[in-house]
Amino acid sequence: MSHPYPPPRDKKGSRIGFTTGANAAAAAKAAALALLGETPEVVNIWLPAGWRQPFRVFRLERKGDGVLVGMIKDAGDDPDVTHGAEIQAYARFASEDRLEGGEGGGVVTKPGLGVPVGEPAINPVPRRMIWEAVREVTYRPLAITVAIPGGEELAKKTLNPRLGILGGLSVLGTTGVVKPYSTSAFRMSVVQAVGVARANSLLEIAATTGGKSERFAKRLLPHLPEMAFIEMGDFVGDVLRASRKVGIEVVRIVGMIGKISKMADGKTMTHAAGGEVNLPLLLSLLKAAGASPRALKEAEGAATARRFLELALEEGLELFFLNLVRLAQERLQAYIGEKPRVSVALTDFDRGQCLAAWPDREVYRG
Repeated sequence: MSHPYPPPRDKKGSRIGFTTGANAAAAAKAAALALLGETPEVVNIWLPAGWRQPFRVFRLERKGDGVLVGMIKDAGDDPDVTHGAEIQAYARFASEDRLEGGEGGGVVTKPGLGVPVGEPAINPVPRRMIWEAVREVTYRPLAITVAIPGGEELAKKTLNPRLGILGGLSVLGTTGVVKPYSTSAFRMSVVQAVGVARANSLLEIAATTGGKSERFAKRLLPHLPEMAFIEMGDFVGDVLRASRKVGIEVVRIVGMIGKISKMADGKTMTHAAGGEVNLPLLLSLLKAAGASPRALKEAEGAATARRFLELALEEGLELFFLNLVRLAQERLQAYIGEKPRVSVALTDFDRGQCLAAWPDREVYRG
């Protein structure tokens, strides 16, 4: 089968792409169809972003008692190292459902990634997407192996080794969609959204770091209209400056610990390419919150902000979350000046529960 190589990234473009997880799910579905005797050239899967998306099959090979399918990843205009990589799924019938990692796929070696240590580095949402896509085809148990040829070399260009993901790449994505957050086009759209909100007489907005954070924010801030919610990506500084310019009075920032910890470190651009999470800062906040020696010892070897969140939750250290959002709020308020007034809320990863907010926790539901 032929497949057009994805066009090169336009540094000033705004073309969306699709995550490694979405490609893996599409490959798994195509492999399941082939096990049933079909030869699919295009498969459609449901994306968490809210629509069905077609993916064109690049490779389909019948091997032994299974089928290998490959998709070519198109990351759009985002500077993603896996743009153009082949994402493969090998499927065969089995006695029970199993998801395994293959060539070029990383393995989790440290806690804090939402996946058990020793498991393939396939994040929870992609795992769910894979099985949902397969179940559209068959309910027979399958063993599915996800591979990314060349992934071990590509992983050297990512933070994976520092995060404790060894041997290759991780399979990521919470919406199935890659938005070009680091392009000027996206920055402009964020600034424009702030202007539209003010032009419609809004004085208060909620700026979120992604689609998942936005869904959480809508539950936490039900008093705000739809137009008030702005998915800012990594451009917190641009949102604050645009809000000051047009006269927005309150900016409520809602996010998860990775981005919020970067704000607490004084960063106003939170993309991964702009700097890593300051883990020593999180360790100092954990100490100040009264963490046990056991938790501190684990934290010293932690590779992700998420692991700090897990340790604080295990020990019931509400002070850790409060000090983190307070520091983030103070840094952002100092950055922008007196107006707009900045509020910061931290949520967990799964339920969207508000773990802490500053300075006005009572505004947030949950």
